[in-house]
Amino acid sequence: MRALVVANGERPSAALVAELRPAADAVVAADGGADTVLALGLTPDIVIGDLDSLSSAARKAIPPERIRRDTNAGATDLEKAIAYCLTEGYDTLDIVGASGGRADHALANLSVLVRYGREAQIRLVDERFAIELVAGEAEVRGPIGTVVSLVAIGPCEGVSTSGLRWELEEASLAFSARGVHNEIARAPAQVSVRSGDLLLFAGRWVEPHA
Repeated sequence: MRALVVANGERPSAALVAELRPAADAVVAADGGADTVLALGLTPDIVIGDLDSLSSAARKAIPPERIRRDTNAGATDLEKAIAYCLTEGYDTLDIVGASGGRADHALANLSVLVRYGREAQIRLVDERFAIELVAGEAEVRGPIGTVVSLVAIGPCEGVSTSGLRWELEEASLAFSARGVHNEIARAPAQVSVRSGDLLLFAGRWVEPHA
């Protein structure tokens, strides 16, 4: 099953949500993400979080049985929403509203890919990228010239690619700029990693190098 998870970050465009919504079996809002869902003309199936950012207008608009308070101070509202989805059997999650704003929040949102990315297929999707953890191997589809970045979260060993303009073969990557702004040269491209946490930023636009 697939869920569309809406975080309480920078509001996604109506076009992006309209693209992702038809494939989703449920819309899950992380706390104030419910206000974003309502603003886009939808109603969340579940709202979960400590509810400190959920507006009074949203509380009135959403049936009370769909609102679940989770006061665990050791988890972010996005983590609570993801944990709920996994418990309910959702194995594919598209997360929107998790980019922009404070750098610490943005990095914390990326960390959910490392924490949960081997339990389910999880993507953070915004206007520019669909971001996921490379759990062993991943396929990258898109037109020739589509931007692709690889970012190691700590040491990664045995990183290999196929179909990118600048290939890697059994490379060792650290948390650095190496791997940023590659591009698809032959579709579909392939990325694999033997060990470590490697994030794949699959671009949603074409920008070939000169």
